[in-house]
Amino acid sequence: MPARKLENYLDTGSLNLFARQIQETLDNVISVAIHDNGGQLAWAGPGGDAREHWSVSPFLREPVPGLGFCERLSNRNFVYVFYLGGEGSEHPMGTVSIQIDASHPTSLEFAYAEVAPVLACIDRQLEINSELSSIRRVSREGRRGLDLLVRLDEIDSKEEVAEQIRTMLQLSAKHFDAEMAAVLLPDLDIQDTWPFNLLDEESASKAVMTMLGSLMAAAKTHRKVLVSDANETLRAVADLGSQKPKVLCCPVMNSKDDVIGILVLAGQTRFSRDHIRLARAICVKFNTLVKSASQNGNKDYTRHTLLNFMDRALRSDPDQSHALLYVDVDRLHVVNDSYGHLAGDVVIEHVRNVIDEFANKDDAVSHLSGDCFGLFLHGADEDAALDRGHLVLDTLARNPVTFEMVKMDISASIGVVILPGVAKNPAAALNTAEMAARSAKGRGGNRCVLFQDADASVARRRTDLDQVNDLQYALIQDRFELHAQPIVSLRDNGGPARYEILIRMIDEAGKSNSSAAFIPAAERYQMMSAIDRWVIRTTLDQLGVADNTVEVNLTRFGINLSAQSLADDDLCDYIETCISESGISPDSLCFEITETTVVRNLERARRFIRRLRKLGCMVALDDFGTGYCSFAYLKDLPVHYVKIDGVFVRDVLLNPLSEAIVTSMVEIAKVMNALTIAEHVENELIFRQIKNLGIDFAQGFAVGQPAPLATVLSQLGTPIVLDCDDDDSSAAG
Repeated sequence: MPARKLENYLDTGSLNLFARQIQETLDNVISVAIHDNGGQLAWAGPGGDAREHWSVSPFLREPVPGLGFCERLSNRNFVYVFYLGGEGSEHPMGTVSIQIDASHPTSLEFAYAEVAPVLACIDRQLEINSELSSIRRVSREGRRGLDLLVRLDEIDSKEEVAEQIRTMLQLSAKHFDAEMAAVLLPDLDIQDTWPFNLLDEESASKAVMTMLGSLMAAAKTHRKVLVSDANETLRAVADLGSQKPKVLCCPVMNSKDDVIGILVLAGQTRFSRDHIRLARAICVKFNTLVKSASQNGNKDYTRHTLLNFMDRALRSDPDQSHALLYVDVDRLHVVNDSYGHLAGDVVIEHVRNVIDEFANKDDAVSHLSGDCFGLFLHGADEDAALDRGHLVLDTLARNPVTFEMVKMDISASIGVVILPGVAKNPAAALNTAEMAARSAKGRGGNRCVLFQDADASVARRRTDLDQVNDLQYALIQDRFELHAQPIVSLRDNGGPARYEILIRMIDEAGKSNSSAAFIPAAERYQMMSAIDRWVIRTTLDQLGVADNTVEVNLTRFGINLSAQSLADDDLCDYIETCISESGISPDSLCFEITETTVVRNLERARRFIRRLRKLGCMVALDDFGTGYCSFAYLKDLPVHYVKIDGVFVRDVLLNPLSEAIVTSMVEIAKVMNALTIAEHVENELIFRQIKNLGIDFAQGFAVGQPAPLATVLSQLGTPIVLDCDDDDSSAAG
């Protein structure tokens, strides 16, 4: 960590939540504190009066081996002290101290085991805040890797799986500058190499297959990426010309973490962590193809036949663990009431297809009732069942349903029960899973709840702590990606291209999650400022290497800022530094701040906006019209754009009041000398209507869907060079 004070990297909001997690985990916790290496109290919580609990005799001492230590304070209470940085850290960043009432002491080891996940989250939060306090450049290799993954996604899915895999292998080999590459996928009876003719000669083929078999066995044993020197046989057979060639063997893992294949790359490349991370991402794509090819369609079970199927599975192996998922589609009645039952049928079919996608050949899928499905997972334990449930939710979130040019976001509530651990028979399992699904729906839906064995009256889901854990790792590992959605001019003279930057998170399985899947947890745990900084830095990094096309085309990119970022006093300095290092013109950026954020702290918002304008950036007021009757705050708000919230735009054809509100917003924006942008323009009729109402720009699926930022930048076009030869002045004409 840099030499700045520890307290500069502490976030009060998230620490209060972490402290409450500790209080819920251990009995009789009085307070939690963080001290720096000098023993100074940097933070105490939860609550504003927590510092009073730490007015005690000094108890900190020089770091000792192990996790930490336990002390008796002068007030007779116990305090457990754990080092920030984890066990074995040579230079701890500080300490986390947990004060316990004297009447309920416990062992240091027990206390650590209980709170270790929370301590790990605090560690990572400090690491993230420390790293984001300085500008980190995205490596050229990292950008090339993202480009490769995009190209792999664009491979024609209509081709045979073997042809898709061969194309992926060739692109991967060329990206890594590999002299030899190979993929082995026994489930599909696929073994292929690049160069493609490597297996044509019998002796060479035998040597290569022997080598692949050995690597496959090693991958199954070690279950990790392997890097080694190439042996003499491989060098001779593959004609490796480089000195001391290296071999990278990356396992292809399925959803159960079984090794089902390998990707092998050989050549002079010194395989870095970025190379290994990219190889793993490629292997995830191989697994997706394997799963798609082996999917033979699950029989459409009725409720009765599903119970019989489950009963046979339980009888065949009474000690085997199985899982039942009860999937209840959220708010289907709203779809039926708003768009008719034909739209509801489309949603039902879509959800069924998604569930089928994650059902293996030994599983069973049943349409239990109108909006409810059952998914029986043969041989699945608790973790596998929860993983499968969250994959279903993530896929639904990323793939809205379109019906008659209307986009409908779909979610579900999923209840999970383990057999025979919790439910001893199929009927009880179905009832219990349905109860857990109701619990998920009662908590707002779009979540997966496990019915607990230890207490059958309580159902739990993965906690916010799990989500913040995923978010922290994603930030540290750069597992986010940027997309850009076009904003189209409605004026006759057109104008330069405009886009809004959107963020997606790539989970550890390589799946892309929309912001809706992780922003709520990020907001609760005060991580939005860190995410916004990542977006700002990464956007400018990509724009900075876009071959001057951004400035030449006068393209502008909108970046969303959260309320937590608005409260960050250092953010404008950070933005200025990013702009300076990227070389991008400030007027290429438009920062979007929601109306709700502005109204909550109007004076701070005004200062913030003026500072951005002083830098030369544009500013947009986002989600305009969402709930504030008085627009007096607009009087001194110097924004360039007003984005009209989609709740009014989507309804502008059917509701005269929405049309009147939009018309008034256009007039207000004119008085403010600001341009208007209509969000969520979802069909051609809405597009025409908002143009008639005098709105300046449109954004939505009817005018353009989000695409990877790198793809958008590559399509901007190169500068046009005019022939300005003095001897031929007519060339300009």
